[in-house]
Amino acid sequence: MKKVHVLIVLTSLLISSVQAQMISGVVKDKKTNEPLIGATVVLTEINKGKTTDLNGKFSFNLKQKKEVKYTLKVSFLGYKTKTISVLAKKDINIFLEEENNILEEVVVTSSYGTKKIKEEVVGSISTIKTKEIVQEQNSVSFEELLEGQVTGLNIEINPELGEAVSIDIRGKGSLPNLNANVIGTSTQPLIIVDGIILSEEVGIEGSNFFDIGTGNLSENILNPLAKIGIQDIESINVLKDAAAVGIYGADAANGVILITTKEGKPGKIRFHGTVQTGISTAMNRFKYLNGEQYQDVVNSYNINSGFPENAQQWNGVNTNWFDLLNKTGTFVRYNLGASGGNNNWLYRLNIGFQKNNESQVNNDYQKINTSLSLKYKQDKLSFSLKTAPSFITKNNPNTLYNFALPPTISPYEENGDYTFFATYGNPLAVANQNKAEAKTFNLLTSLVVNYDITPDVSISSIFGMDFSYKDEDKFFSGLNGSGQFNDGSLGRRVLRTRNTKRFNWSGSIAFDKVFDKKHCVDGLLATEIRSEDVDLTYHRGDGYSNPGQLQPIESATKQDFQSDYSEQRGLSFFSQIGYNYDKKYFLLFNFRTDQSSAFGGDNNTAINGGFGASWNISNETFLSDNEFIDFLRLRFSYGTTGNSRIGSYRALGLYTLFDNGYNANSEANLTSLPNPNLGWERNTKFNVGVDLHFSDKFRFVGEVFRDNISDIIISRSVIPEVGLSNVQINGATMYNEGVELSLSSKWIDNEKFKFSSNFFFTKIRNKVTDLQGLGSEFSIAEVARAQRIGYSSTTIWGFNFAGIDTATGNELYSVDGQIYDATTLDDNFDQNDWEPIGDSQPDFYGGLNNRFTYKNFSLDVNFSYSYGADILLQRTLLDNYNVLFNRNLSVNIFEDSWRNQGDLANYSVITRNRRIISNTSKYIFDTSHIKLKTINMRYQFPVGKMNLPLDEFSVFLNGSNLMYWFKNESPNGKNGVAEYRNVYPEMRTISFGLNVAF
Repeated sequence: MKKVHVLIVLTSLLISSVQAQMISGVVKDKKTNEPLIGATVVLTEINKGKTTDLNGKFSFNLKQKKEVKYTLKVSFLGYKTKTISVLAKKDINIFLEEENNILEEVVVTSSYGTKKIKEEVVGSISTIKTKEIVQEQNSVSFEELLEGQVTGLNIEINPELGEAVSIDIRGKGSLPNLNANVIGTSTQPLIIVDGIILSEEVGIEGSNFFDIGTGNLSENILNPLAKIGIQDIESINVLKDAAAVGIYGADAANGVILITTKEGKPGKIRFHGTVQTGISTAMNRFKYLNGEQYQDVVNSYNINSGFPENAQQWNGVNTNWFDLLNKTGTFVRYNLGASGGNNNWLYRLNIGFQKNNESQVNNDYQKINTSLSLKYKQDKLSFSLKTAPSFITKNNPNTLYNFALPPTISPYEENGDYTFFATYGNPLAVANQNKAEAKTFNLLTSLVVNYDITPDVSISSIFGMDFSYKDEDKFFSGLNGSGQFNDGSLGRRVLRTRNTKRFNWSGSIAFDKVFDKKHCVDGLLATEIRSEDVDLTYHRGDGYSNPGQLQPIESATKQDFQSDYSEQRGLSFFSQIGYNYDKKYFLLFNFRTDQSSAFGGDNNTAINGGFGASWNISNETFLSDNEFIDFLRLRFSYGTTGNSRIGSYRALGLYTLFDNGYNANSEANLTSLPNPNLGWERNTKFNVGVDLHFSDKFRFVGEVFRDNISDIIISRSVIPEVGLSNVQINGATMYNEGVELSLSSKWIDNEKFKFSSNFFFTKIRNKVTDLQGLGSEFSIAEVARAQRIGYSSTTIWGFNFAGIDTATGNELYSVDGQIYDATTLDDNFDQNDWEPIGDSQPDFYGGLNNRFTYKNFSLDVNFSYSYGADILLQRTLLDNYNVLFNRNLSVNIFEDSWRNQGDLANYSVITRNRRIISNTSKYIFDTSHIKLKTINMRYQFPVGKMNLPLDEFSVFLNGSNLMYWFKNESPNGKNGVAEYRNVYPEMRTISFGLNVAF
């Protein structure tokens, strides 16, 4: 019996000894705290290695009984290798940092499945990972986050939430139309999400009710990019030159933006969530005359106009319409998702909700973005399915914003009713009694199937669908002036729908083969089919029995119904082949032929191609011992692309059908002249670039480019006998040329403190080089555009303001070196005598981003800047005195207008007997500025040390759109460019939130 006890004790001691000699733990990402699957852990003393499992775990059983120190070497692709010394123990947490070696980054070079390591990319491609930018900014779509983040990319953000945003890559890709009623060629880049070609919302040529406008009846054109959830984006690639965009042929004149959304990662199911809330306030508010100042100006107007009997005392009323129509807004954003997978299946599900109660009373914008990603891989077969439904609602009955009504009028009558205003309506009544709602359902879906025929050859199929349905409902109450009309009808309701269905499918075969270890050849051969259908309806009813209540249009006494339908079809064949020798010399060729139903039968096919080459100089033996240069490469590209996004049926004659025409018969009227010779625009792109990394701290990219754009589609006048005023022709040529520079630096990079910066600079010049056709060169006066050889397409035209005559108070203008009084200008000159007075394209622009990290704290401070861009202001808000009977004006008028002989003034005498000239340099303002775009502070809780049952827990404080510093500051207490540039108030947002993962 004693022997048995002794045996048990010895066995227990042995087991205990063996168990004590075990090393086990988990390898995690230091930033995200996520387990790293497939990391290699080597126990150097015995030269034995293990690979982490689906939970990032590893373990070693040791036979040695005594306690000694062991050395573990832990490595994982894309992370810094870490070596640590440990005693035998369990549950070791090992955190690896990302390598951040740009040469090892995998860059998505096209939506057809092609990828390259960064050092092998020949074309000009800027890659942005969403983890590198501040996602907590108050934005409704991803492109707002890219402001100042990418060279060559210029973004004009609309302060109205959900409205279309202008995106230019290396300048405008086509000439703007001078006629506002003509649908022009798109200058927006081609945007592709997971292989889905996104549709644009554009007007329909020849339709009075479907074009882009600003009136009450115009369609509310929304930003289609809001259908993509910011929280779902993994990376964004901006393609610029011929080597990068040539594979897209005639759709790529304006560049290409590729968006890759997130997928699941192998391992157990993992949940993540974000909660964010904040407030928004108006910034750079326009300053109007107060009640007393307004009455003084009105009295001067009446006296100087010869009606002194109309002058009167101020009634003591001082209504601040802006304060009545604008309050503090709120902002909330919620996000919840789950992801996981195994060796074959990966999945990710996410739902996000965002609502902005704008500072404009009763205006709000909300959206729900959902996404589902499934990915399967087994042996040679793989496929992925991604679908992203979204629901967007925009309410903006407060359409008058800070409407410039006289401050001497009370918003309410003595009985408490709204004070009545004809035509526009009392803005408070409009905000509370009217309706303006647009609801949009979007569905993005992509299906990618890939099969590896051999290790070097694969075939794939990509199907993308972009479906959207927008339902717009506007109601103008008959209880206020907006719903009262001269024909006696009261109340108006407008219903509008836009149904868009876009599909694209491509099939391709790809190969990638290495010969003799130094020769590598890869290629792609593919075909693509595209289809887009847009169905629009418009239904209006005027005159209701109860004009203050929302009612069906069928109950209106007057009704109007219109519909429009457009379709486009496209077929393409394309190929691309690349070659590199010993990772030193790289060549790339691409070729594409496109067919489109948008053009005439003889010109419906376009052929484009591109060539690129690069030399990785740092891989040469003569630089192998250089300790200063880490990487050096020269790049070159040349090729052509086109622009097929010109709208539907531009080459065909269009007719408008009427059911009740002459003698109540159906009739058709020609609204657009046919031109069977109308063809593709062509963009010939040239690019030279250099990439330099040095001192293990700095990364520099410099590029010089020139885009020659020919066969530009423009509108030209025709002889009156035709019956219409203009026709579309290929009649212009211009170029964009410029320089792009970027510099990234890691100033400090140690275990506790890190400081890095990114600087971006772009300079662009544009010039029109050839024009054909007859007709006026100039646009309407309020736009002040022109098409003239030798000048930029963004030049603003007009007369040069020479000041105010100190004797008469009249405006003076300089024409051909001579000074003229404004009252005599019409007798001597017209628009053909206009001169360049400004340019709306900046001379240069860019951004500066800084990131500081100290232990678990991080701070991001981002700036954007623009220099040299001018803006022509609407003179109504400044000194159009003739509107004083029902409008307010800028406070500047009170002190800066001419009153008496000898006055040195900025504005003319206050009188109705005054020549008003809209196109004048007096209304040109330089918008050069530096913008504090965002400040984001974050604290990452050390969940491992705190023994929290979480993988991640962090809190953050964010400020978005915080401040502007303009080159020309506004005078104290007066308006300047900061206040004039936006009628719709721009918002500053401060928010707080937290992220959690488990």
